[in-house]
Parts: sequence; structure tokens; C-alpha cells
Amino acid sequence: MKNHLKKTKILISVFQEFGIPITGKRKFKQFYSEIPVDRFYVEGILFELESRLGVLLEDEENSLIQSPLDVIMAFKSKALA
Repeated sequence: MKNHLKKTKILISVFQEFGIPITGKRKFKQFYSEIPVDRFYVEGILFELESRLGVLLEDEENSLIQSPLDVIMAFKSKALA
């Protein structure tokens, strides 16, 4: 349980550092159209999460990410399990 909480805090802190809101309906906003970022910015978020959580996402998982919620779900299934 303690490890799960620590990883959740890491996830939240990375999003805060990148200025991406993940609360309420804002976590459903689409990268690129509703959140004005480019692919490199999103790759930066993914890189930070992978390195801090010690988890690697597959390329096919990366290509499916379109919103902050997608990022959360991808890492939840691997790192927070």
C-alpha cells in the first residue's frame, strides 16, 4: 500500500511539473488540440514517468496516448499494479 501511494505521488508530481492538469474533467482533455503541446512534450512526460517509476511502456502503448487519463491508465496498469 505504501509503495502504491508513493508511485501515485510521483505520477501527480510529474504532471504538476509539466503544468498538465489531471483533476476533474481536465484529465479528459486531448493533447495537441485541447492542451496545446507537441509530441516531444508528451514524450518528455512519458520519459520522466518511465525513469521515476522504473517502468517502460511499449511503443504501441505510447502511440495510443491522447490525454492525461491515457497516461495515468497506461502507468497504472504497469507501475501501480
